[in-house]
Amino acid sequence: MPRLLQRTRRPDATPSGRSGAHDRPLELPPYEPPSYPMDEKIRQKLASISSRETDSSRRQYEKHLTKSSTYLFESVGSINDILFARKRSLAHMAEKRRTRGDEDKNENEVSLEEYVAGLDAAITDLTDSSEEALRWLIDCRAELEDHPAVLEKVLEGLNAQQPRPERKPKLPKKLKRRAAASDDEDADAGSEDAEVQEEDEADGDDDAQDLPPLTGVKDLLEAARKAKVDEYDALSAHQRYAVNNDYISFKRNWHDSLHPEDQVPLPDPSTWFDEHGMPTKDALADTNEDDDLVVEREIIDLKCPLSLQIMKEPYSNHQCKHTFDKASIMEFIRSNGGMAKCPVCSKDLHIKDLYLDEVVLRKVKRAEAASRRGVDDTSDIEPEDDDDSSMLVGKSTNIKKERDRPRRRMEEIDQDDE
Repeated sequence: MPRLLQRTRRPDATPSGRSGAHDRPLELPPYEPPSYPMDEKIRQKLASISSRETDSSRRQYEKHLTKSSTYLFESVGSINDILFARKRSLAHMAEKRRTRGDEDKNENEVSLEEYVAGLDAAITDLTDSSEEALRWLIDCRAELEDHPAVLEKVLEGLNAQQPRPERKPKLPKKLKRRAAASDDEDADAGSEDAEVQEEDEADGDDDAQDLPPLTGVKDLLEAARKAKVDEYDALSAHQRYAVNNDYISFKRNWHDSLHPEDQVPLPDPSTWFDEHGMPTKDALADTNEDDDLVVEREIIDLKCPLSLQIMKEPYSNHQCKHTFDKASIMEFIRSNGGMAKCPVCSKDLHIKDLYLDEVVLRKVKRAEAASRRGVDDTSDIEPEDDDDSSMLVGKSTNIKKERDRPRRRMEEIDQDDE
């Protein structure tokens, strides 16, 4: 398992210019299997390693994994936001030129076009690296979650080991007594003692040979870990990542930063990986097809269904696809004894199911920024004519008809399984 925590390295005692035996790696003797099973006291200490309450290193490792996932989530949105802003500037420059009736690009536009092309390539590489890094973090967390099961398997192997018979201490040699004895009785007694000792040792060796050989802790650990790795590798990429909450959030944020002003649906999770387990690029819907092309989508307003106000802290949940303002949904659930029906779809909601939806929060901030700039995008946060504009509304949208009229609300496609 990759380690994020390492011990502080002790400074070398010898000067850096000197070389000698200290520079050579220490050669350890070959591993020898144990001769006797591990005693009960040591087995109890081994079992206590899997306790989360006492394993501070595990908790710190989990904290690092969580932080790393958060940083990747934030960075993929930030870098693609920059790219979108540069592309928009280039598009505005080209639009102004065409409005003036000038077909020739000036030096500034050509320079910006080259810059945007290079930036696009660089950010694409960074995004791909971030996606790969997130999958690696998910693998690390899966390995960490398998840790208790691996230790349990090791303990099962240790507990199944049968005790070995203890060898009896050897009797003192009678050679000196036999050499110093003056009569045959002492010599005969020494010979009888030696024969009894040899018989006892032979019986002990026979008993030990009847028992199965002991397996060391190292071998038990490696076998248990390999079994878990094989089990994890047998899962498809969709099973490993596409149903993982961190990966889903990452994909949503990535997609939102690519299409902040367009109503482009997030591809279904089943299409996120190809048959070889490699991530696929988002395929944009072809809006040049037949007018009857309809895309299934869910429209989420920026108003909280409970407070009917623009959300300040949008909180989604793992039970359904609806989003609420934190203060409103918390008060609603607590007033119902810690569990309440979703006001929109009647799914059971608990406080532990809620989480801050960073993607919706990005939409809220964009709408607020547009409002401050006095741009027409302020229509995104204005209510429509229907009576229930703050709720989740219609499922089907005709692409051609939607494209022909101004956008009046923020849309988000969330393909998470309910």
